[in-house]
Amino acid sequence: MFVMGSGLTIYPKEEHMEIEEKHAQLLYPMVRVRTEKAGGSGTIIYSKEIPDKKGRFETYLLSNFHVVEEAVKQEKQWNPLLQRDVKKDMLAEVSVEQFDFEYVSWEPTTRGYKADVMIYDKNMDIALLKIKSIKPFPYVAKMFPKEEERERLRMFTPVYAIGCGLGHPTFQTRGQLAGFNDIIDNYPYWLSTAPTIFGNSGGAVFLAETAEYIGIPSRLPVIMLGFGANAITHMSYFIPIISIYKFLSSNLFQFIYDPAYTSVQCDKLRKEKREQDERKMAIDMSREEVGQD
Repeated sequence: MFVMGSGLTIYPKEEHMEIEEKHAQLLYPMVRVRTEKAGGSGTIIYSKEIPDKKGRFETYLLSNFHVVEEAVKQEKQWNPLLQRDVKKDMLAEVSVEQFDFEYVSWEPTTRGYKADVMIYDKNMDIALLKIKSIKPFPYVAKMFPKEEERERLRMFTPVYAIGCGLGHPTFQTRGQLAGFNDIIDNYPYWLSTAPTIFGNSGGAVFLAETAEYIGIPSRLPVIMLGFGANAITHMSYFIPIISIYKFLSSNLFQFIYDPAYTSVQCDKLRKEKREQDERKMAIDMSREEVGQD
């Protein structure tokens, strides 16, 4: 970099390009997620044309379940196959805000969308949302390749944590990978020293060198000092990419990361699975009623 006598800093062209690339790969896939009483972050991981629907796109993002929990309610509804009331999810819309910047980094403006909670896992603390828009979203996080974590990821590897900390427009913090062996509530978590705070939940951890998405900031340790609680922001636990792949595959959303599948195929697979589960439940209940094993 070159520093002029006036105090103005002028960057070489290559560094300008690097900064713009970081915006495109790290900042622009991020969104702010809001419910009526809560908020956090989200990461766009998929935006492609719907098969057989030329010009119409579908876009998905990942967040934490605790960010959108307020939008998830359960009510009892009559099921004609089972002939009884069963609990059914009633999912409200959430608000999603995407940020643009003038002059690369200045004067952030927002574009607002509605999104539906498609699937969630409360215990894993993950939720998949679908933006209610048919337009393409050009900035999508690049997911770290499946089953390469042990060969490529090490402590001291530089990372960025990206999100809307304290509701602020998207920004980055930098740190290093610091651990892979923590178990919290029976699920694996990885540790980063990139500081995060409330509002970063649902955002992203990226490898600094390759901009690959490796997880979702989810938890911070908190200690009591005096009469208050203090978050240890440099010990940021995040849901690892291995759990994200497991979440997507077990819920039959493989098309998001596997080009061998399409969204239409996965829709069909999910419908078939729901029907099989209902039939199995009906058979099990009828056996219970007649006292069979």
